[in-house]
Amino acid sequence: MARRSIKDKGKVFTIVAGVNGAGKSTFIEWYTSDENRLGHVIDADKLTLEHGSLIAGGRKALEEINFCIENGINFCQETTLSGNQIIRTIKKAKTHGFRIEMIYLGLDTVEEHIARVAKRVSEGGHDIPEDVIRRRFASRFECLCRVLPLCDGGMLGRFEDSFDFVALYFGDKLMDWNFNDRQWIKDFYPYYIEHGVKMCDSIN
Repeated sequence: MARRSIKDKGKVFTIVAGVNGAGKSTFIEWYTSDENRLGHVIDADKLTLEHGSLIAGGRKALEEINFCIENGINFCQETTLSGNQIIRTIKKAKTHGFRIEMIYLGLDTVEEHIARVAKRVSEGGHDIPEDVIRRRFASRFECLCRVLPLCDGGMLGRFEDSFDFVALYFGDKLMDWNFNDRQWIKDFYPYYIEHGVKMCDSIN
């Protein structure tokens, strides 16, 4: 994937999403390695460590989000898309003139997510209980269908050492090219066709 700057695209809120272990933080480091392409990056996990608790970290993340929106600052947020806070953030950003873009990272199996989290823990990173990962994996398509239609554009793929781009969301349509024959996008595409627009309409 060609890495692009957001400098000339107006105010942009970029969502980097995926189930735990999909590679969101590593992707952001790679994507911004030689230029700030995402604006202010809001990492709730780092904020939780810095502020001593999940609640305090969440409050700080929300404070930073609101500051960026109210001051017209490009920003990026990591999220699993679970819960309704991301939808509230999108709606508020839109009312302030932000363009919403999503980069969604997927893996084919829940075992891949669990293995990646275990590897992260072995290297000193934070843990996520296996049952939480399995629950989020099971609901991943539902969560993505609720949020993707609220975005102005999006790219879907897999991240290893680079971004393996497999589908594009643009003009209210999901274009499934299967460049690399990824099973997860094959599974998601018919689910999106059946449920995506209806889910978006239900939360507008």
